[in-house]
Amino acid sequence: MILSSSVTNRIKEHSINEAPNECCGLILKRSGQIEPFKCENISLKKRTNFSISPKDYLAASKLGRILAYYHSHTDENENFSDMDKFFSRLNNLPLVLYCLNNDTFSIYD
Repeated sequence: MILSSSVTNRIKEHSINEAPNECCGLILKRSGQIEPFKCENISLKKRTNFSISPKDYLAASKLGRILAYYHSHTDENENFSDMDKFFSRLNNLPLVLYCLNNDTFSIYD
């Protein structure tokens, strides 16, 4: 999956606005355009984990086709956790990770 600078910039902005907590969201194809959809992180440990609100997932699915989901790390960790990989495979969706401190993107597919 190749993300446009418009999409990556919006994910970066979302990450900055949510710091020091992790942000999360979905990447949609809507009216032929790829765009991020911000979701509420409902995890009880928002600084180190994320959980996408089911209401947000449902709302996004009504707007377009969900292509992937994303979240941020606000520390130096650029690696996907075992749980990240598990849920990516379970949901058959790629996962995009933005590491705020290193300003890097990674994709697990």
